Amino acid sequence: MEKRPSNKQLFDRFIANKSNARELEMLFAYLEEADQAELDGLIKSGFDLETQSLDQADVARLEVIHGRLADEIFARPKNSVLKLIGTARFIRNAAAVVVILSAGLLVSRDLSKGTKVVPGGEKAYLSFNGRNDTLGAKKARLLYQHGGVTVRTQSNGTVVFMGVNADSATAVKLNTITTPRGGEFKVTLSDGSMVALNAGSKLTFPTGFRGPERKVYVEGEAFFSVTKNADKPFIVNVGGNEIKVLGTQFNVNSYPETKGVEATLLEGSVSFSNAEGKNVLLKPNQQVFSAYGHLSLKDVSAADFNAWTKGEFLFNDVPVAVVMQRLARWYNLEVQPASMPSKNLYMRISRKADIKEVLEMIAKATDLEFDLKGNQIVLKKE
Repeated sequence: MEKRPSNKQLFDRFIANKSNARELEMLFAYLEEADQAELDGLIKSGFDLETQSLDQADVARLEVIHGRLADEIFARPKNSVLKLIGTARFIRNAAAVVVILSAGLLVSRDLSKGTKVVPGGEKAYLSFNGRNDTLGAKKARLLYQHGGVTVRTQSNGTVVFMGVNADSATAVKLNTITTPRGGEFKVTLSDGSMVALNAGSKLTFPTGFRGPERKVYVEGEAFFSVTKNADKPFIVNVGGNEIKVLGTQFNVNSYPETKGVEATLLEGSVSFSNAEGKNVLLKPNQQVFSAYGHLSLKDVSAADFNAWTKGEFLFNDVPVAVVMQRLARWYNLEVQPASMPSKNLYMRISRKADIKEVLEMIAKATDLEFDLKGNQIVLKKE
């Protein structure tokens, strides 16, 4: 007779997403009868919580499991595995699992605070049609489908809006997607245009585009790849300025350290206007800077300014204080810009690199030493 796996083995296979139908049935049967001490023990042994050696991979794994349960286990059974388990009993047991994993998430998040700084990733908050959703790169899923509108997330960190014959009342509603510090996300709008949002940014846009123009609002930093439509120009409002395009690719930055609005054109052409009515026409590899009612235009290497969309920081003659603010935003840290020396940096750095390695590289390039004190990047004093 085949030996029954231990409860720990069943749980370990479950959190590794390797359980078969029989193992799921045994695990849920155990969970229905287990007391709280036993359940706590499973969490601690499964995620090293007793030794506090939880790493980011464990946290991410726990997040995925919790999301999978919340999205799928409580849904109507769709496959043979779920059909093997009675509905009422299955829901009771599934609820027990969710409670365990929720507790594990809280503990893991508390233990991970201050222990390891990790790079940002696909994370955003969507406010749409009266509902709020937290977006991540866990998997593709349907968020909404009604009145000719479909909203889906994709596993590559993109939320896609599709409007087919949507009624006008639904189409004109404004939605917002916000990326927190340490987050980034892509949005495919209903016209097929793509917007990539950097950390600490916000995009406001309609469900569908009605009327003679396609208008959106942005704060922070975003890269636009606009679908061509000569009959309906695409307009980006940023900090009181307007960027008008027919179809093109460009980057816009209005972070506080920019001290204005910066738009950089990769291809096509754009018309940039400020609140005072001043206007310039950009050509590829040109950048306009808008501040205090004035516009200035210069030639640049445009690819430098959207390197972040390709997973890189590219600093080309950038003040150290600005560099540190951008790193702090991506790694969800704090920094005091005024404490930074007056020095510029030339460097290309992966956005996936460990923050300590990044600071060491900057130290070698500048002869300045930086350190982490708690959640803050600080300059070491001699």
